[in-house]
Amino acid sequence: MLQRILERFFPKNNADKILEDQEKLFNAIINALPHPLNDIKIQLKENNFYGFKNWELHSDFKYVEITYPEENYFKYKKRGKNRKISGLQILSKISNRHEDIEILLWDNLIWALKISNSKYEAKEFDLTAIKNTACTVTNFEFPATEVDLFYDKLDLDIQQKLDYNDVLDIDIDGKIFYTFHDLEDGNYLAVDENLIVYSLVHDAKPSEYKMDVTFKEILNKISNKEFDADAHLDFRYKN
Repeated sequence: MLQRILERFFPKNNADKILEDQEKLFNAIINALPHPLNDIKIQLKENNFYGFKNWELHSDFKYVEITYPEENYFKYKKRGKNRKISGLQILSKISNRHEDIEILLWDNLIWALKISNSKYEAKEFDLTAIKNTACTVTNFEFPATEVDLFYDKLDLDIQQKLDYNDVLDIDIDGKIFYTFHDLEDGNYLAVDENLIVYSLVHDAKPSEYKMDVTFKEILNKISNKEFDADAHLDFRYKN
């Protein structure tokens, strides 16, 4: 009763209704995955769903927009673990048959969804009638990203000191930086395309500070636990 009263005086706008509908559909699909794929269920539960978007790369799929708070992005991202989940089927109230579902994982992150003969609306389907007995997981090839291309060009001795899953590409005023060490709170050590080392601290001035150290030297310091992140941040904020 209270919910109906609130909805009467504070009606949801159309965008909120669409997002709520899409989330209801996607949750039902993910929760229907068989037990060996429980890690995918947890990934959705611990992060924030923001709807389906058109996807130019594979126009027959919908891009699944998910944000990963705090460290969750790095928790779930696994380079090269690119998979396609097939064999799920959901009963359509429109066609009166089970429609095929496919889910794409890029670097182990939930990435895209395809439902045959669908407008991706929950009302089209019986969300309690999802079959998973024929579910299979196969490899899926995505195009190389900027981070892939950057990482693959590095010398082997540098690659061995990096965890690829910690590397992000960040665009700051049109210049691309590649992170390699997390200073927390959105701050990083990074290099540019010429492997010049920078400290990226958004509340410091300047926010992009060129460091007097080579990429190999700073990686060795980090590896040998000779780099003090707290002292570095104190220096950055004071200068």
